[in-house]
Amino acid sequence: MLILLGMRSIAPQALSALAHKLPAELLLKTLSTARAILDQEYCLKALNALGDKLPEELIPGALIAAQLIELEKYRAQALSALANKLPETLMPEALTAAQLIELEKYRAQVLSALANKLPEALIPEALITARSIVDNRYRVQVLNALADKLPELLTEALAAAQAIELESDRVQALILLADKLPELLTEALATARKIQDEKSRAEALSALAHKLPEVLSEAFTAACSIATERYRAEALSALVDKLPPQLLSDTLTTARDFQDNLSRAKVLSALADRLPELLPEALAAARSIADEPSRAQALSVLADRLPELLPEALNIIREIANEKYCTDALSSLALVLARMPVNKLFTLLPNILHKLSFRTRRDLLQDLAALIPIIFALGGSATIDEVALAICDVVKWWR
Repeated sequence: MLILLGMRSIAPQALSALAHKLPAELLLKTLSTARAILDQEYCLKALNALGDKLPEELIPGALIAAQLIELEKYRAQALSALANKLPETLMPEALTAAQLIELEKYRAQVLSALANKLPEALIPEALITARSIVDNRYRVQVLNALADKLPELLTEALAAAQAIELESDRVQALILLADKLPELLTEALATARKIQDEKSRAEALSALAHKLPEVLSEAFTAACSIATERYRAEALSALVDKLPPQLLSDTLTTARDFQDNLSRAKVLSALADRLPELLPEALAAARSIADEPSRAQALSVLADRLPELLPEALNIIREIANEKYCTDALSSLALVLARMPVNKLFTLLPNILHKLSFRTRRDLLQDLAALIPIIFALGGSATIDEVALAICDVVKWWR
């Protein structure tokens, strides 16, 4: 029974990773397999990936599968993923599915995804549903989406945004509306400057800096003021690509002061895109990270710029005892490996397979999802087809 549950819960993760490379004739079998699996989170992952590629005749079945997901979080994600593929004839059913979601956060998510596709006849009903949302954060989201068809809703959306109590959430709502009402950026900036929490203020100013370049210096100062190194590194890394030369130099000075090797490596790696001469220093910081999964992740990021790091990163991954961390690290490295010349990739593959050979059937399916870029690089679409069919067959055998 444990083997059965392992197969049924993890197979869609592998199938979803394969889906974008599957031919249309295999999608029906893949969708049937996904719908047959009881684990709703993994069924969602398969439906999400399949949604972009499903031919028209399979869309009704996918919509039914999405509605059958009990947990609203996963049902909302599945319905949102399908929204752009739904024909007009299915929009009433999709709107009803959105209205049946009790939690406002997820109801707003689906309504926003459907908004641009709704036929004119359904807009009034969708608007009534949007106005029934009590939480201003989520009502703004839906009203903004519907405003593409009803611009007069922007006034109502703005009033809802201004009524949001938490300043950081109000800033994000104002930034969202600023795409249609640019004058709101001034109000958003004034609100952001009042946020007391350092991390939230830095995030808000960073988001504004992408629309107001003159705020970059202020956003940088806010990021540097964050006490926790991990959060400071995240904020600085998000800003690096837009900083002027002087602030790049200041960011480097700040990064070198980090006590945490992972935080230092993260900022140095981001800086290396602008300042390639920092790669050796970033590499030294990555190698100094004590935690194996984090070290493997940092080396994987750098391996895109320093291909000679691939064997070292792979060796570290092979030594990671925790299966989840091992798979996560392998997934981050796979895209880099797939870009290698095939002859070099073949020399590394035995090391990868040797490590994976000691893992369970469930782990193997997780690894397949992580290794899709490598499988495709070595065998092309024909091999992807064979892997997908094999997964479907094994699930059927163990059902």
